[in-house]
Amino acid sequence: MKAEIYQFIVPIVGVTGAIISVRQYKKGVYTIYESMFWISFWMFISFVAIFPDVITVYISKSIGIKDHINAIIFIGLAILFFLNFRLFNSLKAQNKVITELVRKIAIDKVNDEREKE
Repeated sequence: MKAEIYQFIVPIVGVTGAIISVRQYKKGVYTIYESMFWISFWMFISFVAIFPDVITVYISKSIGIKDHINAIIFIGLAILFFLNFRLFNSLKAQNKVITELVRKIAIDKVNDEREKE
């Protein structure tokens, strides 16, 4: 098997991503679960880059798609759509919290102005 340039670059990026995840956990930005997710993600990506044929053939056989590249594309799209869905739900929840906070601040401000009069 001939080594390609991406098989060197992707693991370096993966290790860098894992190190950043650990640093974010130590700073308190990530929870332990978020850190473990990102470390697992970066290690999986690195493993796929180092051993592309083993992983893609296994995935394509396990989900029943004959062409291993299509299997990777379908899995990648599914993961991206899932992450987009999670991001959308987080954004909706954050908007709800911000709206409630702005309403509370506005009501408190009106009440403070009435008390001054």
